[in-house]
Amino acid sequence: MRPFKFVHTADLHLDSPFLGISRLNESVADELREATFRTFERILDICIDQSVDFLLIAGDVYNSRDRSLRAQLRFRDGLRRLDDAGISAFVVHGNHDPLDSWAATLEWPERVHIFGGKKVERVVVEDSGNAFAQIYGISYPTREIRRNLAREFPRVDDGPFAIGLLHCSVGDATGHEPYAPCTVEDLVNAGMDYWALGHVHNRTIVCLEDPVIAYPGNPQGCNVGEQKERGCYLVRVNEEGHSTLDFVPVDTIRWFWETLRIEQAGNEDELIHAVESLCGAMRGQAGNRPALCRITLTGRSPMHRKLTQPGFVDDLASAIRESEGDRDPPVWLERIEVDTRPVVDIEARRSGQDFLSDLLALISEYRGDPTLMDSLRSELAPLYESRRGRSSIEGLTDEELLWCLEAAEARCLDLLAGDD
Repeated sequence: MRPFKFVHTADLHLDSPFLGISRLNESVADELREATFRTFERILDICIDQSVDFLLIAGDVYNSRDRSLRAQLRFRDGLRRLDDAGISAFVVHGNHDPLDSWAATLEWPERVHIFGGKKVERVVVEDSGNAFAQIYGISYPTREIRRNLAREFPRVDDGPFAIGLLHCSVGDATGHEPYAPCTVEDLVNAGMDYWALGHVHNRTIVCLEDPVIAYPGNPQGCNVGEQKERGCYLVRVNEEGHSTLDFVPVDTIRWFWETLRIEQAGNEDELIHAVESLCGAMRGQAGNRPALCRITLTGRSPMHRKLTQPGFVDDLASAIRESEGDRDPPVWLERIEVDTRPVVDIEARRSGQDFLSDLLALISEYRGDPTLMDSLRSELAPLYESRRGRSSIEGLTDEELLWCLEAAEARCLDLLAGDD
């Protein structure tokens, strides 16, 4: 067979609202609203610049069932660019944009194929009448698909190169709702040469060969949990049918969530300088693109008491945003979180003969005794086992319970070890 190239992307989430950062200024909000569209344009640029044979989009083109008309028009117009360049596009829809959601009546370019949701379809890709690839795909007819769609992908014959295009959850540890759940064995048994998957937002190569099973992740991070570089796969298939994957970053705004230790920050100026220095480091890592960041302050710091005063952190964040306002590219501060501790000689206080020393000794005893930790968990259980609690609070892991204990210790030190 002749060698060929394609781009594999998924989870575009066009017109994503970037929830949780509405308090940023208007110019930032405008940049964010355009971010997913600009990222999509970059993917199209790669397709055209690399003269690929086709583009694969593995679900969640749009951000929700209520697809915005703007998103649909921008998507259609983008695929028209590919069509004008002689490049085909193959699309399946996922749980965020199932076929039964609202859709405008649009005329799609000739080289665009959107897979239906009734059964797996097969499309043969040809060049001058010679087939070099076959693409199998199915869209979600409705949002919640719980059946194993991978088992509905039987390969028709031994040639040509076969690609499965699917929005699904492979295994248990995807971090996403288990829609169209399947196993690696299910995918291998289908007989595909390459599985172009979507749904998982973190870039993952599940299997590197026989067959290749890959998630490109979403090309534009939409919240602080989707950090660092995001992009798509440029896939080259040689004459023997071997695939080579190159990851290409295309995100237009990059997310960071960094921890900053501030033991050495003794006053406001030193604290601001430390935060600004961290913003500068993130600017360098962002690769000449704007960045959005959340910063968690940690450590036993002389500034701890100030940081816990009402309004201080908001003022600090405002000062950082103002200093970043004229920088190019900017680092937009989404939030500052405080996880600092007061500067206290805990060992000395623990060995004392007062109420605080008894309290610290008790906390230390809990920390080292699994039975006591279990009793603490039982005391806290009504918070998340009640009818109202279950809707918003999950049970505490061992790590989270320990963090709560340490935070309580820090709060007690704050209240009981001060000069007043």
